[in-house]
Amino acid sequence: MGRVVIGQETLIGHFQQVEADIRITGSISPRIPGGEVVSQKIDVTGKQRYDEWLNSTNTRSIRQYKAISSAIAIDEYRVRPKFRRQSTLIVTDLNDTRLLLYSPSGPMTSEELELINLQGNLLVLYQLLPDAELETGTTFDARYMTLAKLLGIDEVSGGKVTGSVSSLENSIAVLNWTGSITGAADGVATDIDLIIATQFNTATGRFSSVKIRIKENRKTGLARPGLDVVANINLKILDVPSTPTIGETLISRLDTPPVRGSDRIILRPIASGFTIYHQRNWTVFVDQPQMCVLRMIKNGELVGQCSISRLPNRDSNQPIDVEKFQSGIIGSLGDQFGQVLDRKQYKEGDLHVIRVAVVGQNGDVPVQWNYYHISNPAGQQAVAVFTFELTNEPLITKHDRSMVSTFAFKELPVETPTAQNQQNTTVRK
Repeated sequence: MGRVVIGQETLIGHFQQVEADIRITGSISPRIPGGEVVSQKIDVTGKQRYDEWLNSTNTRSIRQYKAISSAIAIDEYRVRPKFRRQSTLIVTDLNDTRLLLYSPSGPMTSEELELINLQGNLLVLYQLLPDAELETGTTFDARYMTLAKLLGIDEVSGGKVTGSVSSLENSIAVLNWTGSITGAADGVATDIDLIIATQFNTATGRFSSVKIRIKENRKTGLARPGLDVVANINLKILDVPSTPTIGETLISRLDTPPVRGSDRIILRPIASGFTIYHQRNWTVFVDQPQMCVLRMIKNGELVGQCSISRLPNRDSNQPIDVEKFQSGIIGSLGDQFGQVLDRKQYKEGDLHVIRVAVVGQNGDVPVQWNYYHISNPAGQQAVAVFTFELTNEPLITKHDRSMVSTFAFKELPVETPTAQNQQNTTVRK
C-alpha cells in the first residue's frame, strides 16, 4: 500500500496556471418586490483562466486573470456578465474565520465578485488536507468551519463529509471527499450534497486536478433567492516555475494583510445614473431606473434597507430649500411620523448633503429613517433613505454616512435597458 505525505509547505511560494469550467443548472426562487416568491429555471456556463501565485502557507494568493466568460439563462432572459479590465488582478486572503477575495485596483461590482468567488477555492481545499502521513485506503473527516468557507456559506451545523486516499501511483495521489451537510447561508437553511475528486502531487504538495459536484437546496431569503441547483466545477492546475504576469515586485506589494476597505463593493445600477460603495453585507434587492434598493441581512433577519433615487436636475443657481425637503419627508410618512431627531448640512467633496433623521412608528415597531439629499454644483441631485428599526440603529449608523460619502453622479443612459432588471437574480457560483 502506498503512503501519502500531505499538508506540506513550500519555502518561497508556488506558481501555477489554472483553467476553470463551471456549469450550474436547476432553479432559483427569488422574492420579488411585494414579497411573492417565484420559481425560475437557471442555466449557467462559465470558463476562467488565470495565473496564480500562492504563498508558502496557502493563506494568500495573487491571481492575474487572462480570460473570464459566463453565460446566464434565467427562464427566457439571457445575460453575459462583464468583467472590467481593472478588476482582473485579484488577491485571495484566508484566515481562520473567512475567505476574502478583493481587487487591489479598487472595489469590484457584486457581479464581478460572484463570477470569480467560486465554491471550492483552492486555498480552502488545502485546509481540508489533514497534517499527517496517510496510507492508501484510510479516511478522514472534514471540519465544519473549513467546509463552510469552501462552500461559501455562513456555517455548517450538521452532517458529515469524509475524505479518503483512493490510490497512489507515480507520486499522484487520488484524494476524494463525499458527504452531505446542513447549514445556513445569509441566515437561511441550506442542504448540500458534496462530491470532490482530486489528484494531488505528493512530490510538490500541490493539487493538479479538482472536480467538484455540489447539489444545493437553499430556502429563499429576504434578499437572496432560494436555490435548487447542481453545480459542477472543474479545475485543471499546471505547475509552472514562474509567470510574467506576477513578478517579485507585485508579490512584495500584495503579499500583505488586506487594507481597510478592501471588502467594499461598488454599486453601478443599470439605469440610475450614479455609483456608490457599500460593504458586502448589503445586497441589491431592486435595480430599476426609478429606484435602487439594498438590504442588509444578518442571521436571516432584515437589519435595514437603503433606497436611492435620482431626481430631475435642478437649476444650479437655485438654492436647495431645506425646510421644503424636511416638510416633504414629514408629509410622506404621514401617521408614521413621530419627530425629527437631527438635521444637518455638510460638504462631502463637491457634494452638498442634507441629512434629516426622523423617528416614528410602523405599526407597533419604533422605526428610524435617515434621509439624505445629495446634490452637486451641476444641479444633479438624488435622495437616499436608510430605514431601520430603532434597535438596529448602531448597525446602520456605521454605514449610512460612509456610504453617502462615496456617492458619485454619472450621466443617465440615453435608453432605458429593456432586459428584465427588477430583481438581482445573480446566483453565487
